[in-house]
Order: sequence, then structure tokens, then C-alpha cells
Amino acid sequence: MSVPLVLTFVSMVAFAIQLLIFGYLYSSHRVRFFQYLLLAWGAYTLSKGLKLVDVLVLEVVPSSFITEVAPIAAVGFTLAAACAYRWDYRLSPRDMLAGIGVAVVLAFASVIGPHEEGQRVVGVGLGLVQIAAGVLFWPPRDRAMRYRGERLLAGLLTLWGLHRIAMQFVSAEVGSMTYLAAHGTFITLYFLSTFAVIIMVLERARTESERLHARLREAERLATAGELAAGMAHEIRNPLAAIVNATALLTDEAGLTPTERAATLGAVRTEARRLNRILSDFLRFARPQEARRAPGDIAEVVEHVGALVRDDRTRAPRVDVRVAVDPAVPPFAFDRDQVTQVLWNVALNGVEAMDGRGKLSLEVARRNGDVALAVSDTGPGIPADRLPRVFEPFYSGKPNGSGLGLTIAERIVAAHGGRIEIDSEPGRGTRVTLLFPLGAA
Repeated sequence: MSVPLVLTFVSMVAFAIQLLIFGYLYSSHRVRFFQYLLLAWGAYTLSKGLKLVDVLVLEVVPSSFITEVAPIAAVGFTLAAACAYRWDYRLSPRDMLAGIGVAVVLAFASVIGPHEEGQRVVGVGLGLVQIAAGVLFWPPRDRAMRYRGERLLAGLLTLWGLHRIAMQFVSAEVGSMTYLAAHGTFITLYFLSTFAVIIMVLERARTESERLHARLREAERLATAGELAAGMAHEIRNPLAAIVNATALLTDEAGLTPTERAATLGAVRTEARRLNRILSDFLRFARPQEARRAPGDIAEVVEHVGALVRDDRTRAPRVDVRVAVDPAVPPFAFDRDQVTQVLWNVALNGVEAMDGRGKLSLEVARRNGDVALAVSDTGPGIPADRLPRVFEPFYSGKPNGSGLGLTIAERIVAAHGGRIEIDSEPGRGTRVTLLFPLGAA
């Protein structure tokens, strides 16, 4: 097999592989300019295959009319891709017909009449078109968004066009160093152009993905804000309604006995305290304080919370509080105030679930690389359908709960690099485990 045929065969195989890569990328990145480049690369691959068919099968020298049309079509699709990239241009049926007509005329010009002159005119013309495509791929100054690879592709297409023009005026003997250098330059430009296109497509896909994620995050933020506003309105409306009704009763001085008046005032104070608690919880949720971690003994915090529960006879009159601390648990870094708040909220949830009577266990142990603080109660447990929602803002199973306690607790534990696990079964109580990593310091 002659040197030109070997080069043509190698080029066709390389082009076909790159075309398959383009096809794979296009299946997930359907950008219009990339579609036209895919057609251009397909036309280049087809031109190499047709040359082999001309020589090996049809034994036609010089190339046939169809073989001459393929590279012309490839350059035309490259120009269409550049226009699509620059101005979001779309090939219309009329433009397609006009392009086919130009390709046919140029192909006839290259095969009819003096062959060398026709080839030279067509080659120079295609080179100029390819240079124009390179200029169009160069990013304009007034465009804010730029992508990696576009300048590389613009420069390579321009060099490719100059190479195409220069080759019309260089006569190289087949197999000579000049001949091999010319074809090597062409293949190098083609490969590098393919590389630049892949960079551009992936960069655009990454940028679009980041934009989409940003929009999704904004939509989630707005949705969360709406849910919080609706939750706050719902939680505030009930105590406000009770206060309004109580004040209406208090304005009727003759209609209430002293006992009824005292009970009504007590209800006003209770609902006002409830409003204050809801607003305080919401502020802690909306403006969480940064965890100020310092090495400390978690056993002291657990003993302190256990003592608070024992001493609270109004909410835990008949609660048996048990504290168990594994002495193997070493000191670690945590925010004492925040962890105390979390542990108190979780313990208070258990006390309220048991209606002030039952068994509450506070345990500290090591679990692999974590410190596990477990709070167990003998209450009614949490139904399975409610477990996934216990950390949602304003979702509470208690009639007068704000629904923010566990939400704030989860945020504080997460700020320490930990997590919360809940194990509950109706009729068998609930176990809440706070896991803090020992390596958080």
C-alpha cells in the first residue's frame, strides 16, 4: 500500500474514533454549535473513507465528485458552528439548500477543467472560510461569560485555514519530508481542534450545571422562607387568638368572678410566654451562633442537665432520671452552652412525651471515633410515618410545641461535625443519640 493510502487510512481511523467521542458527548450535551461541529467532523471522516473507496474499489484518480463534496461540506458546517456559537445561529432549510448548492459548484470547479487550478481555487476559498470560522469562535470583548478552550479552537481553526491555503502553493513529492510534514501538520491541527472542542463543551456543561444548581438553591431558599413564614404565622396565630379572647372577657368587668378573672389573666400570661418562646426559638433558628468549641468534660454537662430535670418538679414531678457515663470517654472540644441547650431540649421532649411520669436515661459512651450522648424515655414513642419529619421546622407532635427544638438541635450538632440518630417505636419509648466526633478539635 502506498504512503498516501496509509496516511489516509490512519487519518480515517483517527477521525472515526474522535467522531465517536463527539457522538458520546453530544448525547448528554446537546448544544447547537456542537451539533454542527459533529456534522463537520463526520464529513471529514466521510471524506477520508471515500478517498479509500475511490482508490481501492473504484480505482478513480483523481477523486470523484462525491469525495470532493465531503470536505467542502465539513468546512461549511464548521462555519455554521462558529455562527451558532457567536450569534446562536440556526441552520434553516433554505440555508442548507444554499450551502449544498455552493458545495456542488465548488466540487465541480475542483474536478472540471484544469485539475490543479480548480483544486487551488477551491482550497484557498475553503481556507478563507475556515479562517473566518476561527475569527468567529474568538470570544468578543463585550461578552461577560467566557469558556476555556474557545480561544484555543479559534487559533487552531485559523492556523488550519492558513495551512489549507499554503498547501495550494506547495508542491511536495509523495513520500518526501515536505509531504509527510504537511500531512502531519494537518493531523496535528485536527487532533488539537478536537481537544479544544471537548474542553469547550465540557466547560459550558459545567458552567450551565453550576447555574442550574444556583437557581435550584435559590428556589429552595425561597420555598424554605415561605414555609417558615407560614409556620410562624400558624404558630403565632393560636396564642394571639387566645390572648384576644381573654382580653375580650376581661373588658366585661361584671361578667367574671374573681376566680374566673384570675384564671383568664393566667391564660394571658401563659400564652404570652408561649409567644416569647416561639420567637426566641425562631431567632435561634434563623440566626444560629457559631460553635465556640473548647476542650471539656461532657460528663459534667450530662450531670448538670440530669440535675435540672430532677429539680423541675412542675414538668417532671414523677420522672426517674438516671445518668450513666462511661469513664473511658475522654475530654473533647465542644461548645458547652450549645450542647447543654441541645441536651436539655431533647431531655425535655422526653419528659413531656411521658407526661411528667416515667423513666429518663442519660448515657454517655464511645462509639468508634464518636462520643455518643443517648437520651431514652419510656413514653409512647413516635409513629414510623412521623419519624422522617421530626427535624422539619415547625413540625411538632406536642400541642404547644414550637416545632423548632429538634431543628435547632440538629443544626448545633451538625456545626460540631456530628449527627443525630432517633430510634423509636410506638409503645416502647424513644432513644435520641447525639454523636460528636472526638477528632473535631
